[in-house]
Amino acid sequence: MLTTILAAATEPHRGWGGPVALGIVVVAYATGAALHWEWRKRRGDLPSPAEGGDNRRGVNPQLSEVSDTDDTTADTPWWGRIVERGGRRVRVVPGAVPERDPELDWDLEEGDTETLEEAVDRMDQDGVPYAEIVRRVMADYEVSESTAKRRIRESRQARAA
Repeated sequence: MLTTILAAATEPHRGWGGPVALGIVVVAYATGAALHWEWRKRRGDLPSPAEGGDNRRGVNPQLSEVSDTDDTTADTPWWGRIVERGGRRVRVVPGAVPERDPELDWDLEEGDTETLEEAVDRMDQDGVPYAEIVRRVMADYEVSESTAKRRIRESRQARAA
């Protein structure tokens, strides 16, 4: 607005109509905003709490006033329970991680695990159906369907030769 006034002062033939209209608009806007603010303050629906006043009006509380750190059984419905691990509170879902049976917990570092080709050959010799061999190999060895079928084909060709 200052540049408009300066432009009007330097060029007298342009007139003062534009700067005067802008001034009127600014005064009208400031007056309307102040009146609206006072009206909302009297109604009590300001977006933030009043200075030193009641915090319950005008603010939607995002948290409950009761802390759940003392009793965690009340807030642990079907999706799990809260436990302390390493100084942090974590949610544990029962059944998400199966319990480990020490008798069935094999050490995979020994190196005597069955290779893909050996597993396919063993299942094929045991009479396991073709589709079941494909399904088990895909699940156990994380290979594609075509790789599983290729290994079955190669196993059968090696035995036939």
